Amino acid sequence: CDDSIVGLATAGLSVFHFTNDIQLAVRIGKVSETLVEESPKKHVLRSRLCNELVTVLRMITEPFHSVLPLYPELYDSAMMVGDVENAMICRANCCCVSLWVGASDLFSMSKHIVMFTKEAAKYQQNTMVYNAMAHLNVCLYLSGRTNAEVDVKTFDELKSIAEKTNSVYLIWHIFMSQMALNFWMREYKDVVELSGKYSEKHPSSRQK
Repeated sequence: CDDSIVGLATAGLSVFHFTNDIQLAVRIGKVSETLVEESPKKHVLRSRLCNELVTVLRMITEPFHSVLPLYPELYDSAMMVGDVENAMICRANCCCVSLWVGASDLFSMSKHIVMFTKEAAKYQQNTMVYNAMAHLNVCLYLSGRTNAEVDVKTFDELKSIAEKTNSVYLIWHIFMSQMALNFWMREYKDVVELSGKYSEKHPSSRQK
């Protein structure tokens, strides 16, 4: 039944998070994914399990660029069943991964992120709007372009919003965007400083 599939996928994610047996977690994830695809309620299950089966379990063993094509399918499934929140998460992850793997040039990437920002705003998914702005800041800075289609908030403004709303998800993406930008600009001292401040402020995120 559907609940059993959800439980199996969740178990795979738990194995990944709480044990060192990554291969077992991945095998459980693949079995779950096969069951999802064979289910009459495939789109509902895809929507519910998009993060467990793709964002985590696939990305730990497969190259990012091989995972990228799955996000549009997951987005379509989520929208088909009216799950706007997970649909926006899939679009956000698609933008994020596309940027990190260099799937397109910065101008095209910026246009893609602007479109997503507008869509997230339409559905009042504010966290996703701000998440998109973090990545858009990277694109605009590296390309030397400005954007007139959306009012893009600065990293400092985004961090203030994330802290006020206590959004760990948003704080993480802002941090990663700033880290990536500093790396690309070869500002390695800023990387060390930013990483240190993040670890002090968010000790639970440190690698054990």
